[in-house]
Parts: sequence; C-alpha cells; structure tokens
Amino acid sequence: NGRRVSGFREVGRYPVEAISRVEVLPEEVSLTYGFAADQRVLNFVLKPNITVTTVSTRLEASEEGNQLVSNADAQRLRVNKDERVSLDADIRHSDQILEADRDIVFPGDEDETPFRTVAPEALDWSLGFSAGREVWGEAVATLSGSYLNTRTEDLLGLPADEDAPLEQIRTMEDIFAGLTVASKLAPTTWTLTASFNQTDFDTRTDLFSIPQTEQDTSFKGQTGAADFVLNQRLANLPAGPLALTAAASWRTERQETRIETAGDLTLSDSVRTTLSGRLSLNAPFALPKPLPGDVTLNGNLNIRYLSDFNVLTVFGYGITWQPTNRLRILTSATFEEGAPSLADLSAPVITTPNARIFDFQMGEDAFATRLSGGNPDLLPDRRRVFKVGAQWTPRDTPRIRFNIDYTRSTITDDVQTFRSLTEEFETAFPDRVIRDDTGLLLSFDSTPVQVASARRDELRSVVNFSKQLKAKRARRSGPPPKKRRRSGRPGSLRLAITHRWTLEDSVLIADGVPEFDFLDGSANGALGGTPEHILDVSVNRWNNGFGFIATGRYQSATFVDSPAGDLSFSDLFIANLRLSYELNYNDRILNVLPFLEETRVSFGINNVLDQKIQVTDATDQVPLNFQEDLLDPFGRTFRFDLRRRF
Repeated sequence: NGRRVSGFREVGRYPVEAISRVEVLPEEVSLTYGFAADQRVLNFVLKPNITVTTVSTRLEASEEGNQLVSNADAQRLRVNKDERVSLDADIRHSDQILEADRDIVFPGDEDETPFRTVAPEALDWSLGFSAGREVWGEAVATLSGSYLNTRTEDLLGLPADEDAPLEQIRTMEDIFAGLTVASKLAPTTWTLTASFNQTDFDTRTDLFSIPQTEQDTSFKGQTGAADFVLNQRLANLPAGPLALTAAASWRTERQETRIETAGDLTLSDSVRTTLSGRLSLNAPFALPKPLPGDVTLNGNLNIRYLSDFNVLTVFGYGITWQPTNRLRILTSATFEEGAPSLADLSAPVITTPNARIFDFQMGEDAFATRLSGGNPDLLPDRRRVFKVGAQWTPRDTPRIRFNIDYTRSTITDDVQTFRSLTEEFETAFPDRVIRDDTGLLLSFDSTPVQVASARRDELRSVVNFSKQLKAKRARRSGPPPKKRRRSGRPGSLRLAITHRWTLEDSVLIADGVPEFDFLDGSANGALGGTPEHILDVSVNRWNNGFGFIATGRYQSATFVDSPAGDLSFSDLFIANLRLSYELNYNDRILNVLPFLEETRVSFGINNVLDQKIQVTDATDQVPLNFQEDLLDPFGRTFRFDLRRRF
C-alpha cells in the first residue's frame, strides 16, 4: 500500500483474493524507497476489508515416472484498512529419482546407476506470520516472522569393492523476523525497517565406506539489519516537487563454519559490519518551448563502511525525459565499489567425491572430486553500469505498453564461479586442477575466483497488453448455497512478450590469457555458453471462474570449444499450461454438491512438448555427462491442485 516492507516474506504468501492489484514501478522510484538504482519496486495494493482462509493441496508427477511431489498448505489473512494479520503453513515432499530410473548409461564394467540420484529425496516445511496495525497516530507498524526446514538426501555412487552407496545428506533451518514502522503518506515521510535472519546448514558426505570416512560440515549464518529512510519535499517547482531522500543503514553478518574430516577439525568465524549513508535528489524541470515535456534529473551517493574492506562508494545519476504523457525516455549511470559477499569469502569448502565432470581438455567424461564453497582471498570489485531505455503507452483501453532498455555492465576484479572444466579455465588456473600421470582428472576446485574484468551488454524489449472482459452471469436453476461468494475480480486478458538479446558476455582472466567469450565458444555452466536470444511469452485469461495461463520460453543454441572437438548445445523451447476453475461460478454443481462451495480445481502440464536440450560432440555422439536425462530428469510433468476457501 505504498509503504516499504521488511522483506518479501512479509507479503509473499498473501492469498490472491486479498490483492487488488500489483504495480511495477519505474526503476528510478527505487531510490525513493532506499533501494539501489538498478532495483525494481513492486507495490502490492491490498483490498481494504477482507478475510481469507484457505487450504490447498497439490500433486505433481513426471510422465517418466518414479517421482511424486506432494504439497499441502494453509493460509489465513485478515485485512481491515491498515490492520492485518496473516498466518501460513506449508509442507512439501518429493521422491528421489535414481539414474537407473532413467535411460542413463554408466561407463565402466560395474553399473552404478542404481546407487546414484539425479534428483534427491527432499522434505521441506515452513511456518510464517505477519501482523500490522496503526501506532503513533497514522504510522503503521508490522511484525513478521518465518521458519523453514529442509532436508535432502543424495546418493553419489559406489566406492570400489563396496555394496553400500555413498550418501550426501543436507539439512537447513532458516529463521526470520522483521519489523517495519512507516509514517503516514504525506510530503514528509519516513520508514524504519529492521530484520534478523539465522540460517543453519549441515552437510554430511560419505568420502569412503571402508575405512569409514565422512566429511561433516556445519555452517551458521546470522544477519541483523536496520534501515531508516526519510523522504522530504524541499520545494515545489513548476514541473513538480524537488524531492530529497536520505537513508542510513546498519547491517552485521556473522558466519561460523565447522568442518570435520576423518578426525581433522577446521573452525572458522567471519564477521562483517556495514554502515552506510545514502542521499538521492530528484529535480524536475519544464523544458523551454518549443521543446516538449519535462525533464527530471537525479543524483545519488552512497558511502559504505565495511569492517573488513574499509570505505566503499557508490554514486550515479539519471535523466528522465517525458515529452508526452505516453512516452518516457530514461538514461542512468552507476559507478560502484563492491565487496565480495561473506558467503563467497567464507562459505565452507565441501568435498563431493565421485562427481560427474566433463573434462573438455581430454574430451571425455570423468568421475572426480569436486570442491565447492568460499575463497578467503577475494578482493573488492569496481563496476560501471550504463542504461538507456524508453517506455511508450500508445493507448489505455485496452492498455498496451512497450519497453526497450539497453544495459552495459563492466566489472573490474569481478568474482566468478566457473562450474565447467574447460581448457581456458585450466590454462588460467592450473593449480585448481589435479591429474594423474596419464592425464586422468582427479580433482576440480570450483570455488570462486577473481578475474581482471567482465563485460555484459544486453538489449531487453517488453510488450504488455491487458484488457478487461465482461463477465456473463449464469442464471441459477435452484436455491443458492448459504455462503456463496464470488471472487469479486473482473475478467481480464493479459499478454506479455519479453525478448532478451545478449550482445556481449565476456570475461578477461588476466593480461596475456585468452578472453572467455560466452557467446562464442566459452562455457559458463553445465548447459554450455550464454544463449544469444531468450524469448518469454505468457498469456493469462480469467473470466467467469475459468482461468487459463500459458507460458513459453525459447533460448537459442550455443557451443563450446574443446581440444577434442566442439560441443553443440541445441536450442530449447519449454511450454507450460495451467487451467483452473472456481466452482462458485457453476450453479448446477453447487446445487447438487454444496460442500464444494469456495473450491477451485486446477490442472497443469509443465514442459508440454517434453523438450530437452540436446548435446553432441564433434562425432555427433552424446557425451555421457550430457545425457538428456541427466540434464533434465523430469521432462513432461502433470500437476493437480485443489484449493478450498473458508
């Protein structure tokens, strides 16, 4: 409702019936709420007086079988103007998928596919609440909290001459508490947000069965934060108010790590405190005739003190020209000094034995030890982001909006995590790869590294279309149920098309080392390089209780250079479909079965066309590590939802 929240978890689980609309605000508005210049602000506008209690369940299964995902949740929300109370609970379980459950070929004489998982068994459950009310006149205070618990179990294959598979068991507990106090909406406004978050990770990995050797890793992260944001109109100019935003924030992070391997114990404790102050000034000016429209200038400065990196600065500017009410043109630039995250610096180094790794240097699949985690030797980076964009709304009914943005990002001393072992990576970081005398891969260290520079240029275009539909009410043929309630929302049709064109995506490790070009042969992940084009399409239609959502994503093909021959990664198109129906709109059913009142049923298909990425080498063969069922063990999946409102 136009006020900042302590985190997305405060409102992210609210039932849809309580939300009047969601507004995606322009990027320059983010500075007004105390966020970074390149962030987007979403405004959830709630209905002023509503109570919603729901219970729902969902079943999801892969067409290829061997996995069932079950989910159940309950929610209750009461809104009375600025007072609101929300409670929610959720539980989810998914079965494991073994390599033997799919058409996966294992190299060697002994088949390990019955002892290796491509999808782990997982159990997640969570609880959450939020409560808000007026305090101190017209200010609104909101307290929120959540608890999340997850557990996953992976099988890693068989060690030599053993019958028991290696296991990796991961558990996580996350506790969050947040407080927001926001003043009334007026020429002078202020917001205070505070939060505390604690996350505990525990990982137990079997390294060998005989002699029994395990690696037990525990990680505890604690974060406390507080932000105060003040908005003040300094003067009223002919084109609008001269507005100042001032913000101060405090943030303390602490991470404790304990690693025990075969009796050897390693302990680490890292703490970072960040103090920052931010200023942002918006000045609108009317252009002299005959130049049309208004121009708004923005300047912003952020000075941060980090206890482990001293003082870092961020400054930027923005120019917005609005020649007409339907056209906006924006240019902005940001210059930032950034520190590596505490996780990149001090996350525990986890050893995963018998991991599948494709060795681009040798052109073959390998089962080797993979190291992942943090790197304490990382340094701050420096980044420059330049953006120019335009937004055009040619008509309001139906509403059509066009957006196009060009963004160039250049980062010096960037922190990168390379998960693919390519020839380029091994040349640049030979000490991170261990081989035996025959060249066989034994170990690959994929913890973060520092590179000289990284650059990414992107052109993003969006088309949005929305139209309200007239509902046609059916005449009842019998007595109405006692508690019948319609959803109250009008019918609507929405279409969104987003095209992302990556013009450049490259990394320079160091002078004298060949540049990584992810658009032209370098690998930046398990699925090859960066797709040059990504196209997203979504269609959403709702009317008279019937809902229809169809989404599709296309990404273009990529390839990776290899001494043993190039690897080709095919293009990919994934289509999803979901149908839903609210039985409140069917009088015939409710007159016969009134207990189905306030019930919604949904049926969905993910990956309707059962498409999977295809990977082939220079001989048109599929490398074992890139078998399609390893990259995507799910394929086409079916989903059924049942939701009841009380």
